[in-house]
Amino acid sequence: MSTAVRPATLRDYPALCALFEELDEFHRLKRPDFFRRFDGPARTWEQVGQWLAGPGSTVLVAAEGAEDEADVIGLAVLLPRPPAPFAGAVPRKVVVIDNLVVRADRRDRGIGERLVAASMEWARGQGASHVELGVHAVNRHALRFYERLGFGVSVNWLSRAA
Repeated sequence: MSTAVRPATLRDYPALCALFEELDEFHRLKRPDFFRRFDGPARTWEQVGQWLAGPGSTVLVAAEGAEDEADVIGLAVLLPRPPAPFAGAVPRKVVVIDNLVVRADRRDRGIGERLVAASMEWARGQGASHVELGVHAVNRHALRFYERLGFGVSVNWLSRAA
């Protein structure tokens, strides 16, 4: 089946919510100290609409099937990172892959790689000099995936309960 990566639209909102829920459930199971269950969608219609309206942000989706009845099976949320306020920081324009998820039954088919490639292309089109992302250390599969695609550790944040 053919998979295309394209910008999301608000018509994709129900499918986006299902993918976000899959991602959030993973995080709740692995990091209950950070993530909890709550009522309502994790990303509201308004929030997704703001990302789609930009400027400097978007949501890309991977979809299978004919365009008019495509099945959304993956997403990448791309957000701008504000410039560092520190005068000694080298100026950089950074786009952050804030979330990336491929539906569990469609993983290991190259869809994540296609979403990352499209994210990199989109970021270049925005004039970005860097693409960054965050990964929880418990997500070993994601760490290996991003390392395989050439991402490396930039900053390690260590945390401890007070």
